Amino acid sequence: MAKKAKKGNGKAKVAGKTAKPEAEPKAQAKPRREAPDLDTLRKPVLDANAGLTKAETEAKALVDKGLALVAQAKGQYHEALAPYRDACRKAGVDCEFPGGRSENVSHKVSFIVEKADKGIRVMVKGKPDTEEVIPLAALKASIGKAAYAYTDKHVGPRDRVGNKGGTLGNRLRAVMAGKK
Repeated sequence: MAKKAKKGNGKAKVAGKTAKPEAEPKAQAKPRREAPDLDTLRKPVLDANAGLTKAETEAKALVDKGLALVAQAKGQYHEALAPYRDACRKAGVDCEFPGGRSENVSHKVSFIVEKADKGIRVMVKGKPDTEEVIPLAALKASIGKAAYAYTDKHVGPRDRVGNKGGTLGNRLRAVMAGKK
């Protein structure tokens, strides 16, 4: 006679291993610790914060005092330097102490700018041979390009003389705004 198959839950034993039980025991709850006393921990924080504020205030006062000392020393240096520089200038000797304009600063240029019939008349102050009328069409196209073209021609290239074209451009804009 044939044996009847046993009915099961579909889980088969595999090579001597048993199936896991369906419900695992819960991990034991950690014992509760008492909350630390916040007031005792807060007091050192407040003390440290007060110390930090005091240190920042003292540091700022020291920085201000240092800056004041430097400013005072600079004033004394410039007061002592001025007569010496004048004497060097009168003697035709270069002054070896720095102060005033540095070597890389270009010479000062002033422009005379006035309205004209067909444009704006521009001239470098003190140089009548630089007088030129910039047409309105060129100014309407680009004031900056017209200004830099003039300064490149009459003052020098931008890398050598600085932003003289920007200065002239601002003057041209002011005259153009007044012309309308």
